[in-house]
Amino acid sequence: MPSILVVSEIFYPEGGGAEKATYLVLEILARHGFKITVFTGSEKPAVIPGVKYYITPYLKHTNRIVKFAHLELLANGRFFTKLLSEHEVLYIPLYAYPLIPVAKKKGLHVVVHVHNYMPVRYSSVKYFFEPDAINIYDELKLAVFHEYHVQRSLLRTLLSPLSFAIYLLGRKQVEKADKLICVSKKQAEIIAKSNPHLQDKIEVVYNPMPPELLIHESRKELEDIPRFMYVGGDSYIKGFHILLRALKELGKQGIKAKFILVGSYSARNLEILKRLSKEYGNLEIQVVGKIRYEKIPEIHKKAWALIFPSISDEPLPYAIVEAIMLRTIPIASKIEGVIEIVERTPAINFTFQPGDAVKVVEKIKAVSSLDRKDLERIGSETREMILRKFDLESINGELTRVFTP
Repeated sequence: MPSILVVSEIFYPEGGGAEKATYLVLEILARHGFKITVFTGSEKPAVIPGVKYYITPYLKHTNRIVKFAHLELLANGRFFTKLLSEHEVLYIPLYAYPLIPVAKKKGLHVVVHVHNYMPVRYSSVKYFFEPDAINIYDELKLAVFHEYHVQRSLLRTLLSPLSFAIYLLGRKQVEKADKLICVSKKQAEIIAKSNPHLQDKIEVVYNPMPPELLIHESRKELEDIPRFMYVGGDSYIKGFHILLRALKELGKQGIKAKFILVGSYSARNLEILKRLSKEYGNLEIQVVGKIRYEKIPEIHKKAWALIFPSISDEPLPYAIVEAIMLRTIPIASKIEGVIEIVERTPAINFTFQPGDAVKVVEKIKAVSSLDRKDLERIGSETREMILRKFDLESINGELTRVFTP
């Protein structure tokens, strides 16, 4: 089997769904006999038997400008070029695009795994209100919008033109890759429309299902008071501002419910949530903050539904997959990745237009009105349908084919 050099700025358990997916992909490839070396900036990467790891400060997670400089230094370093010579495939699951031309000069087969829209969007995000393909001028405006609303940094906003120029260079570098793995059909369609040069390189391969979810058989422990969970932190992209509007309306209507909030929250937003709990006695809001991945199933066990008000077209959100596998109904934005997962399942009835807090309230009330039998039936039926869609044997075969030069 071919030897693969993986260059990933961060590596599981650091990061989120993309890093989890990369870890699962490498587990599969290692089991199929691929020789794998991981080059990362994460200091404590999760160990996969038989995989070799190198840790470097050049890959520390930082802003685009510094990252570009570090990757240029890395690409021309003696140790890294020696590593390239010892492998047949370069696998880039994040943003190390400046390494692609160097690898191609050495004759490597280059595979880029796209978990977002980085090859065709400055911010890596495609907001729900954007067309699939946009011109450079509109994209630059969106870049400034993203820096202002999401990063909340005046300096980053002022530097966005320079950062945008580096992004444009990255777009050209990706075109030199041999294969682009997209994680959903709609993501592949959007990337191909945005950059036709990539169309013939794209392969659609769903992310592998976490093994622990496949064997998870514990039943729900639902209490009388409806309990909802949210895992996006106070991220603008994840729709925290939509959640706040929905909570206020639920409070005004006197809907009795409990909300468990996972993720990172600023002191200001923690205070807002605290005030909401005090103002509306019918709402119990518990912020558990960032927790280990292993703790998530325990929260799902008592959750009636997951609230997922994302305002970006996430290609294949793991939070939705996890919820369904744990028999939790997703109350989710009708973004492309969500629809591709829940179409033709009972969960489609609990989706809403992105940004519509009124509909979020309606869906929460609809779930609250269900009896336990209906909750469990919907959860189980949706899980069975998703298991057929994410066929592990098919995914294994597709991955081994894509990574074989």
